[in-house]
Amino acid sequence: MYASQRRKEILKITKERNYISVAELHKLFDVSEVTIRADLRNLETAGEIERNYGGATIKDIKIPPFSEVTMLLNDAKELIAQTAAGLIQNGDSLFLDASTTTLLLSAYVAEIDNLTVISNSIPIFHQLKEYNRGTLIGIPGALNPITQSFVGPIAEQMIENLRVRKAFIAPKGILPEGLRDHIMLEAAIRKKMIDSADEVIVLADHSKFTTKQTIFNIASFDVVTTVVTDRDPGSMFKELFQAKGIKLLIAEK
Repeated sequence: MYASQRRKEILKITKERNYISVAELHKLFDVSEVTIRADLRNLETAGEIERNYGGATIKDIKIPPFSEVTMLLNDAKELIAQTAAGLIQNGDSLFLDASTTTLLLSAYVAEIDNLTVISNSIPIFHQLKEYNRGTLIGIPGALNPITQSFVGPIAEQMIENLRVRKAFIAPKGILPEGLRDHIMLEAAIRKKMIDSADEVIVLADHSKFTTKQTIFNIASFDVVTTVVTDRDPGSMFKELFQAKGIKLLIAEK
């Protein structure tokens, strides 16, 4: 395949998926990652795509900063957080991932005694900075300024050395195959939290069940114990959850 043909195909795939990674393109076209990056630079120079996060998005597709994300579906996320708080017991140890829903959950966490709360989220630390009923532990690493969280090998290694009772995970997308994210390093952190927890509680508003811009795998539903959402996710997901023994909680006013 000529370079011009390959670039047309790359642009077509990127438009279909909204995001594509260098690693995936490398496998799809069986050329080196150096060649793929050159193709992406060419497409970016032409104004067709925007390179980021180890891949590319269509020019007008942007991942909003955390400050903007917090305003999206806030009522639904608040209901989910309130319901999820009912799953936390005195004495629990928790992972809270870096998400707007777990940030809302942290407000309820602040009212529960004798917890060990572990997170990589700066906003959650700000929320819990005066928490004196239990223990607050920070996960260090490289700062992701968009999500205001710490990620990378240092963060992942620390999580591997810990064990908690419950991990509260808010993925950016949910497919029948499992949980997904649109940022590779964030997906890796969530996976490590899941691997180091006895129970995995997924927090997902209804929009996450239709999100397509989420190509990075976090985990399959085999490791999930509970899903908390704000609407009926449909028969396909309900049948899947029942088959996997996953408890489904639909938050209501």
